[in-house]
Amino acid sequence: MERFPPFASLAPAEGTRRPGHSVADATAILHRLAYVKQRLAIAAAAYLPSIPEWEAKCALALHGWLDAEHAEQLYSRIAELREPPPGAKDVPDARLEAALDEMFAAGDTRGRIAAVHGVVRPLFRSAVADYLRGTNPLCDQPSTRVLTAIQHEEEVIGRWGDAAAASVASSPEAIDWTGHLGAWVEAAGGVDGRRPAGNSPPARFSRPYRFAVLPRRDERFAGLFDPSTPADLVYLDETRDADERNAALMFKRLREMDVPELIAGIIAEHWAEERNARPAEPRKWTYYTAMFRQMWDEARHAMLGQALMESRGIDWTTLPVNVTFSWKLARHCSPLERHILLYAIEQSLMPRDRGKPYEHRVAAASGDPLSALFHDFDWADEVLHVDIARRCLKPELPGGLAEARQRADALWSRIAERLAADPLPADGDPRAVRDWWPRFARSVLGRDVAPVPDTDVKNWRPIE
Repeated sequence: MERFPPFASLAPAEGTRRPGHSVADATAILHRLAYVKQRLAIAAAAYLPSIPEWEAKCALALHGWLDAEHAEQLYSRIAELREPPPGAKDVPDARLEAALDEMFAAGDTRGRIAAVHGVVRPLFRSAVADYLRGTNPLCDQPSTRVLTAIQHEEEVIGRWGDAAAASVASSPEAIDWTGHLGAWVEAAGGVDGRRPAGNSPPARFSRPYRFAVLPRRDERFAGLFDPSTPADLVYLDETRDADERNAALMFKRLREMDVPELIAGIIAEHWAEERNARPAEPRKWTYYTAMFRQMWDEARHAMLGQALMESRGIDWTTLPVNVTFSWKLARHCSPLERHILLYAIEQSLMPRDRGKPYEHRVAAASGDPLSALFHDFDWADEVLHVDIARRCLKPELPGGLAEARQRADALWSRIAERLAADPLPADGDPRAVRDWWPRFARSVLGRDVAPVPDTDVKNWRPIE
């Protein structure tokens, strides 16, 4: 008779017989791990608009989505262990909550990188490894499966985060925050709560929760409030060659960084509202997971633009990758109103004659296979985003999405009125010039292009 491996090869036979965490212990530890992942996701959203470095914004968008997914997976596993299960609204330990609040007090990039990637993530990874070593791999296999998958994606996060933490490690800000936050987590008994608790240093964060949602860029960028919109006119102008319209699409993708900045502010402020008010029925964590997915997709679209630029040898940091859209909405709209306007834009991208199908046709007709590929996936993502609006925005409005469509025009008009009294900041940087399009088009196409008519930008509405 054939002899096949026992226990489905989950572990050596002796491993299946070792004692491990009880259900109560497993639930308590997994709840803390899920809570840390939830707070890391919210920190990514809270940081993203105001952190000025482009590369950090890209990483925060990815890490925030992965953390949100990991939290959801852990909460789902906890629900299989205990009834009623703790959920995203439940705090496992007030000391751990206070420790993770301290992350929000880190105001600059070095402190934020040190806090998250120099302290919290390494301690989280260590806690996961301890759990996997301490649990029985047979009776607790569903937990080990979830945590092993999270370990793998933490390695992906670590490729960026460890390098980023190393690059700032010697700065006074990083040294300060590593010591400060490390002491706070230690005082909470560690990430998993299985270490002796200690005394916390003086707090730097004080409630209520408030986050800076006005967008920022680093010193490489100029023209942050450039009101010209040539790319939005060129890509729709069918009298122009497809390769010129494709150049406009390249810029439009790059400029999409203001969309994850917008979505991050919606997420962070909705979470802050709920934590400050403690409503009886807060949003389910699935709401946040879906919104984090869209935040990541939109940052990925900006990176598609970056990759297209770099494939042509273009220094994309010299272009006016402006923040006018996210800045106006963050300044003049509530989080719900921003989501309504985001949905209105998503709806405008669906028609075949000017929306995402059209953009894909233009990219394909231009003879640029990379752009055609990128716009094919960009189109697919936007279809998903309309569905995310149905799941996340529709329940927020008594009249559903029909109400969102009705309110959008009035909101745009209100923003225009407020901008008349409180205009966009002026671009004082001498590099910020209005005639950037002819030079950019020439660098991409190798030829001059026809002038683009000046536009009345007062009533301009963005087309993603």
